[in-house]
Amino acid sequence: MNLNYDSFLCLDIGTYGVRGFAHTINNARIQKSAMHFVKSSNTIFALGRVIDELEHKLQTRFTSAFITGNFGPADFKIISDIISWQNEHKISEFDVKHQILKINIPDNFYAMHIIPVFYGTPKIPNIKNSPVGHIDTQLKSIFSVIAYKKNTTKNLSNIIRGAYIKSAGFFDPVFLQNEIYRKQSEKTLFIDLGNEFTTISIWNDRGPLYFNKIKYGQHDITVAISKELKINIEDADTLKRDIVNALPNDMDRFTPAGVSEKFSRFSRADINDIFTDKLNELFSLVNEHLQEQISKYTPTKIILSGGGSQIENINTFVERNFGLPVENQTENASVKALSEYIWNSQKEEREEYIQKKLNIEKKINKITKLFTIKKRRKKAQIIPILPSSLCFNMKDKTTYTMFASGGISMIHVDIMDGFYVNRVAGSIQELKEIRNKTNAHLHVHLMTDNPTVWANAAIEAGANTIIVSADTNGIKEAIQTIKKAGKRCGIAVNPDITLQIIKDFLKDIDEVMVMSVMPGAAGQEFDEKVLNKIKILDNTRKKHGLRYLISVDGGINPHTAKLCWDNGANLLVSGSYLAKAPDFPLAVQKLLKQ
Repeated sequence: MNLNYDSFLCLDIGTYGVRGFAHTINNARIQKSAMHFVKSSNTIFALGRVIDELEHKLQTRFTSAFITGNFGPADFKIISDIISWQNEHKISEFDVKHQILKINIPDNFYAMHIIPVFYGTPKIPNIKNSPVGHIDTQLKSIFSVIAYKKNTTKNLSNIIRGAYIKSAGFFDPVFLQNEIYRKQSEKTLFIDLGNEFTTISIWNDRGPLYFNKIKYGQHDITVAISKELKINIEDADTLKRDIVNALPNDMDRFTPAGVSEKFSRFSRADINDIFTDKLNELFSLVNEHLQEQISKYTPTKIILSGGGSQIENINTFVERNFGLPVENQTENASVKALSEYIWNSQKEEREEYIQKKLNIEKKINKITKLFTIKKRRKKAQIIPILPSSLCFNMKDKTTYTMFASGGISMIHVDIMDGFYVNRVAGSIQELKEIRNKTNAHLHVHLMTDNPTVWANAAIEAGANTIIVSADTNGIKEAIQTIKKAGKRCGIAVNPDITLQIIKDFLKDIDEVMVMSVMPGAAGQEFDEKVLNKIKILDNTRKKHGLRYLISVDGGINPHTAKLCWDNGANLLVSGSYLAKAPDFPLAVQKLLKQ
C-alpha cells in the first residue's frame, strides 16, 4: 500500500448480494470513504455495480480487493503438537512454522486462518505471547484452524476476475469481527445470521474455542414464507424485510401486511406466525449446538451480525434465549471489520511514514528560518464571517480543515427545539461534538422556548456566544445567566419584529443579530427590509456610545453582504452560499468588506 497516495477496496460477497467499503489514502491518513450495497444473486453483476459506484464516489480505480463473505461450509479443528529436544534448545520461528506445516488439512480444503491458542514449555506451562526466544527441552502448541474448500475460493477468484479485479486476500467474517469488535479479556459468542448459513463461534484473547456453520439461514425463512403464502420469493423477501418482528404484537392480526394491493389479503400476523416458527426452529438448532459450549467456555457477551441482525427486536429475542447481553453490529459488520483490520495492519508503516515526514518538515523549517528575514508580527485579524452549522457536515473532520483554509475562527450553531419554530435541528449533543472537534469560537443561536434552560446547557456544552430570540419569555433571566457565566450574549430580532422590543436590553448585551430571513430553514432569500434595522442599530450605538456588535443571518451572498456592510453590520452568518461554493476560501473572501 502506497501511504503517500493510494486507495483500497474491501468486499463482502454474499450469496444474494455484494457490499463494498472503500477508502482513499493521502499522507498515511484516510482521506475519503464510501460504502455501497447491491442485492442480487448474480454476483458478477453485483460486483460490477458496487465497484463502479465506489470508483465514481471516490474518483479512483481499483485493481484488487480484500475479500470476505460466504465461503461455503467450513472445517474447524483444534490441533495440538509437541516438539522435543534432547538438550535445552532456543525456540525459533522455524520451530513454530515446522509445527504449523505438520497440521493435517482435509483434502480439497485450505487453511484460511491458523490461529495459535496455546504455547507452553516444561519451565513455562502457559506462554502468553510468542514462544520464540524461550530456552527449554520441549514446546507444546495448540492451533485453531478455520479451513474452506479450495474450489469455493478458486471459483470466487474467477468471478472477481470477471468483474476485472483480483483478490488481495480472503478473510473469514467472524475472524475479522473478533479482531475488531471483541474487547480484550472478554470471552465472546458471535452469531452471524447470514442468508445461507448461521455461523456460531466462541472466541477469547487467544482465538476461536468453538466454530460452526449451521446450514440454515435467513433465505430458508424467506422460502418458508413464500411457500406458505403462495407468493414469489421476491415478495416474500420484501414482506420479511419490512414486517417481521422477533417479538410480534397481538395487534398484528388486525394490521394489514402492507399498503400494496397484492399484500392486502395478508395481515402482519400471517407473516410473523411463519417467521417466528422458523426463527424458533433456527435458534433451537443454535441452542442445541451451543448448550455444551456455553457451559464449557462461559462467554459473557454476544455479538450479532448478518442480514438477520436487522430484524426488529432481534436483540431482545437473543438476550432472552441465552441470558447474555447483545451487541448488534448489523449487516455491515464484516465489511467494516475487514476495512479496519486492513488499515490496522499498516499501523507500523503509517506511524513510520508520519514520523519521517515530520522529521523532514522540521529540517526544512530549520533551514527556512536561517534564510528568513524576521518581520514584525502583525496582530492576527479575525475574519467576520461565520459558517452556519446547518449547512455543513459537522461530524466530518474535513469540514473543520476547510474552515481553517478559509481563515474561519467563528462557527455559527443553530439549535431549534421544534416549539419556537416548527422544526427540530441541531442539539446540545451536537454542540458538544462540535466543541470536541474545534477550538473555534462557537456562536450559538437558541431558537427555543425557555431560553434560560437552554442557555445553561449551551454554556456547559462549550458555547462562547449565546444568542436568544427576542420574542421568547424569560430573556432578562437568560441574559443574566449568560453574563454570569462569562460568555458573550446577544438577542436575535426576526424580520417581523420591531426593534422597540429590545430597546431596554441594548446596554446589557454584546450583540444584536438581525435575522434577514424567518428562522427555521436554510436557503431562504434575503429580506432587504431589514437593512433599515441594521442602519438604526448602527446609529443608536454611535449616538449613545454602546458597544454591541451587529450580526446578520440569512440569505448572505456577495451582493447582500455588501448591503449589510454598507449599513453598519460587523458579523455575517452564511450557510447555503458557503456550503455550495466550489472554492471555500475564495467564497469567504467574496463576502468580506471590500
